[in-house]
Amino acid sequence: MKPAPVGTRIRVLRNSNNHSYRIGNVYTVYHDDRDGTLKATDETGRVGNWLRWEDCDLAGPSVWERIAADLPEDLVRFLACFDGINALVIKERVIDTVLAGVPHLHERLVSMANTPAGSVVIGDNLPRAAADGSPTAATHQDPDDTDDAEELNA
Repeated sequence: MKPAPVGTRIRVLRNSNNHSYRIGNVYTVYHDDRDGTLKATDETGRVGNWLRWEDCDLAGPSVWERIAADLPEDLVRFLACFDGINALVIKERVIDTVLAGVPHLHERLVSMANTPAGSVVIGDNLPRAAADGSPTAATHQDPDDTDDAEELNA
């Protein structure tokens, strides 16, 4: 492969100089030494050792880049708060930042849930009754759970 600009995504194909990169993985060019070698970063930002340009090839855009190109900017920014693509898990530092900036979070959530709009938002998580009106497994409440509910509302 010919040298490419910093920021280019590459895929490692072989190991001719005992580098630390995994064959088949995709990395981002971090530094071009202009002597036929480069350094690249993995998805966590860790920089590897020297890699020969001849040991890699261009990698296409990431799945995230392809998806993000078709989404509204506010949704892209929202999704950027999460790690992973198969099971979104909000980043710990995002949670910490949000929670630190929201005083009285519990009271606000309870207040929101008690409004008509809040009921619509949380509706899928509310227990449902069976068609005949009898309790279902989802609607049955263990008597021991009432203490927990009272503690949450305290």
